[in-house]
Amino acid sequence: MQDTDKTPISPAVFPLGNRGLIVYLAFLSAFVPLTTDLYLPALPSMVQVFSTTPQIANFTLSFFMLFFAVSMLLWGPFTDKYGRKPILHIGLALYLTGCLVCIFSINITMLIAGRVLQAIGSGAIQAVSMAIVKDCFQGEQMERVLVWIQTLVILAPMLAPVIGAQLLHLTAWQGLFIFLGICGGLAFLMALCLKETLQNATEGPALQSLGRIGHVLGHRGYRILLLVFSLMCMPVMSFLSTSSFIYINLFDLSEQQYSGFFAFNGCFAMLAPIAYMRLLRKLPRRAFITGCFCCVACSGAAILCFGSISPYLFALLYVPRLLTSSYCRL
Repeated sequence: MQDTDKTPISPAVFPLGNRGLIVYLAFLSAFVPLTTDLYLPALPSMVQVFSTTPQIANFTLSFFMLFFAVSMLLWGPFTDKYGRKPILHIGLALYLTGCLVCIFSINITMLIAGRVLQAIGSGAIQAVSMAIVKDCFQGEQMERVLVWIQTLVILAPMLAPVIGAQLLHLTAWQGLFIFLGICGGLAFLMALCLKETLQNATEGPALQSLGRIGHVLGHRGYRILLLVFSLMCMPVMSFLSTSSFIYINLFDLSEQQYSGFFAFNGCFAMLAPIAYMRLLRKLPRRAFITGCFCCVACSGAAILCFGSISPYLFALLYVPRLLTSSYCRL
């Protein structure tokens, strides 16, 4: 990280300099994994609190991911048209509003609505953080910054359930969203010190660039790859939405024990890109991806047959699934 201080960025972009800016951008990028994973240990108890079913409770996660993905497409053109700082302020304001709605939810519908607001705000936060990296760093320096940010961000999904489980020792499930609100408030205060980094705003309607999406989707090869790799991600999302019920309800573990198993699986998701870059990158691409698909099928079959025996076996059998999913995204 030493090199990042040697190459100047735009004057006075952030009071804490390059390193402070990188840490802040990593903090912004971590909002999504924090918001999706922090409350997972509390999901089973929230089902009872709201007198609902696990399937409906999981809408708090699936709706978040859906609206986050859609909002990312919409916020990007607005950041190029109106600047990074105002869109970041709007996104953080929406995120904080969503936190308040979640805290004061009296039914599952209100909680889902709060999560949707969090998702839309998170989309703006994510779009702005990546745009600022592009504005302030170039070439190899930008690549190094992205590596540092992704390294820090990758820790968030492992630590979030652990933090959430520990908070449940001290507070009810509302305390988890209070914690997220504090993070959002801190990010908002720091955003006030951030200088605008957009140099040349785009001309014409902000959403004009969305027309390019239709052009890209018109490419048959792209559509096939999009479908294949989307299918690869679906089991991971299913694991996120059901893991707390599996470990807490099926295996009768505590929230703290669940967070430990979740962190164990998360370690392999973090190690997969490192192993690929160092050991597996030179393997034939098509044969490697085919092997990943075979591992996914074998892992799923093994979990189906033997996964219910013990939480330790379930966690071990899921490791190949996490590794291969990360490889295919690379």
